[in-house]
Amino acid sequence: MNAMVAAYIRIAPLGAATPIEPLVLRDLLYAQTVAASRVEHIRIRAGPHTVDVIAFIDSDDVEEAIDTLHRLVSSAIATTPQLRPWRIV
Repeated sequence: MNAMVAAYIRIAPLGAATPIEPLVLRDLLYAQTVAASRVEHIRIRAGPHTVDVIAFIDSDDVEEAIDTLHRLVSSAIATTPQLRPWRIV
């Protein structure tokens, strides 16, 4: 049985991007998940210029959990027009 690992990534818009509602971002990220990614929960914390994405991954390996979240966020940015102005920072 695996433990639950919290992985964290911060994203920010390039230039003057339209702000994104935390619940909308969470839903867009959940839409990218597949069972194999073992993402259990996603939490969003929006600041004035950045957004923190915290995901709880069913894994014993911290690096694997971070890689999983990085792939998830990168995929969402690449495939979702609303997120194209955003980047992982």
